[in-house]
Amino acid sequence: MPAMMRLLAIVLLFAAPGLAHAGRTFGLVIGVNNYTYVPTLDGARNDALDITQALNRSGAARVITLLDQDATKINVTGSWRSLISEAKPGDVVFLSYAGHGAQAPQRNSGEEKDGLDEFWVLPGFNPRNIRETWRETVFDNELSQWFTEASNRGVRVVLIADSCHAGGMERAVNGKLRFVDLGKSRLLGELFARLMKDGEPAPQTEQSVLPANVTMLAATPEALPVPEVVINGQARGALSWSVARAIEGLADRNQDGIITRNETEDYVLATVRMRSESLQTPVFTPLAARSADEILLAVQPRESTELANEAVGQSSSRPQPMARELGFKPVLPILVTGADIQPEDTVAGAFPYQWDARKGIFITPNGDVAAEHISAYTVNDVVSKFILLDFLKAVASRNPGKTRITPEKSLYRAGERIKFDALRGRYRNMLVFNLANTGEVQFLDMVIDGEASNKTFLKEMQVVAPFGSDHLVTVTSNEPLEAIGRAMARGVTPKELLQSLSTRIDGTDTAVAVTPIYTRKN
Repeated sequence: MPAMMRLLAIVLLFAAPGLAHAGRTFGLVIGVNNYTYVPTLDGARNDALDITQALNRSGAARVITLLDQDATKINVTGSWRSLISEAKPGDVVFLSYAGHGAQAPQRNSGEEKDGLDEFWVLPGFNPRNIRETWRETVFDNELSQWFTEASNRGVRVVLIADSCHAGGMERAVNGKLRFVDLGKSRLLGELFARLMKDGEPAPQTEQSVLPANVTMLAATPEALPVPEVVINGQARGALSWSVARAIEGLADRNQDGIITRNETEDYVLATVRMRSESLQTPVFTPLAARSADEILLAVQPRESTELANEAVGQSSSRPQPMARELGFKPVLPILVTGADIQPEDTVAGAFPYQWDARKGIFITPNGDVAAEHISAYTVNDVVSKFILLDFLKAVASRNPGKTRITPEKSLYRAGERIKFDALRGRYRNMLVFNLANTGEVQFLDMVIDGEASNKTFLKEMQVVAPFGSDHLVTVTSNEPLEAIGRAMARGVTPKELLQSLSTRIDGTDTAVAVTPIYTRKN
């Protein structure tokens, strides 16, 4: 099969333009945490429930949700056929899968550049007992045929496949990956022998893989697996979380009730990278929208959509949601080892940050080293930094700003230079600062009433010790920001900055961009 379909790892298939109106929305949502024969996951069920809720809030006509052991091949296939038979030309069907993905040698030579087919691992599949369980899979070839049939019927398709399929990562992650490595088991040969007996698939072409009314979004380049990450204290898939927020209306920036390809791209690109701590960078195929008004789906004007309207700074009779309404809590779950002290503003909880006082290492819930050489005298500032980041990410989820960074990597080494371009957009005022891995607030620049504070606006940083995780932040608003900028230039703690920013921008028309920058010595 052509390489385009290989982005099965985590993809969104969205309808292209060509339909002047948005039809009804249907959904088949699958989430599998509990596997009997392969490692369990933590966040796939959360993803499925979130997508289901978002579709229902957006006014979906019908949503079928299959969780864990209910996600059998018979149920998946039957549910898909039921929805497709009910859908009419112009309607859209969401097919959302969160769970394990895997690879195996391709069935037809020449279909895949790397010689591998991808498939979803349903809960009943046992790689050690393929004779009896091989049918509990969904291969990319099958999905291609489903989507081509839907296209021929004039039905638009959205596929959200929050699973991974290949490669290695540039950064060590202790969390779970949505990938099952089946190795070179001889049993896989039997799997494909059985599949071939089931009938040779029709010849595939690029057109049949990617019908004219379909666009594809991959949450990460195909060489990288996808980790589960922690969002608002829950294990999640960053793509599913971002898409759910987009469906609820946060991607509808001009509030016309229609979510376009460009609006979705802007929203998802920003939020996936932010929420995954730079472990994922979504990729659209084709690279550009087919037209400026390429429609994905309509958003019904329900209460949740009204909330989304407020969240992006459009006119509304009610105030915009506060950060706490969007999941922010001013405490950090933490596990302390090697010391009897408890840092300020911390609690015990699921998916905690970790501070090893003996080694001086501070670790994120994703398993990344966030800071080195952290002592009892400096740990409170690091804690306060991540609480501040949670606040900024909550604001960004309702109105993500833009900061371009070059090169865009998941890990930077000592001595590398990072160029960035903070975009002010339609706002008069802008603050640009870095939250260092030590917890230090480093003021970089600001724009007040359209005028930069420095003659030459800072656009480059160099990676130096100490190493860990820095976060480049851009805040743009029509709210007065000069006093906060001046205070940062003199020196403030993360806790002081949180108090100032929450007083000034919480619940206002403000955009925030958070760009994680992870560094190592070598």
